[in-house]
Amino acid sequence: MQAPSYLIRVLDLSPVAGHPQGMANRLAHLRKKAGFTQDGLACELNTGRSTITKLERSEIPMSDRWLDRLSKVLKCSPSDILGDYVAIVGKIGAGGSVIFEDLGCEEQVRRPPDTTGELVGLEVDGDSMLPKFDPGDIVYISRTRDGVDARDIGAICACRLRSGETYLKQLVRGTRFGTWTLRSYNASDMPDVELEWATPIRAITPRHARGIH
Repeated sequence: MQAPSYLIRVLDLSPVAGHPQGMANRLAHLRKKAGFTQDGLACELNTGRSTITKLERSEIPMSDRWLDRLSKVLKCSPSDILGDYVAIVGKIGAGGSVIFEDLGCEEQVRRPPDTTGELVGLEVDGDSMLPKFDPGDIVYISRTRDGVDARDIGAICACRLRSGETYLKQLVRGTRFGTWTLRSYNASDMPDVELEWATPIRAITPRHARGIH
């Protein structure tokens, strides 16, 4: 039977998209607590006030580099800046074709242990990656660049096709230059596809940890 295809709105998960709406970081609070104005903090970091404003509004990504610099100046931990929760921003296909269904950021889950940088959560939809990934699991990705990094070959990745679909698959080289094969655990390969980007899964929250049975 053919896997279902979901014709749904695409979320902006470009590398410069910043936090999802409603997931602002705690930078402004920590800056004020440390006694810095935006101008003062910008001076300490050798940057402009507009950059601090954009970081506080999540208009530019809170990268690991920014977290490291900010945490040293503000004398706090990176997790203090990011907060304890990550938004589930949509779904990712492990079977049917899912194009980041907008969930409205209504659900938030605790940040996985030992993770840094900006994360977004995606709910697994489909069963082609059983037994490692169940429908309803949350996988976490960090979008820092477009394209495909050769170091990610063999890893389980979120893979965005140029045609718009996004899948949870193992990344394998294709048979033609510039193409990739997306491999499932219990379904046929998707051979020689062109990708807009691929990024490894950083962490997983099993569905039972969300109270889904």
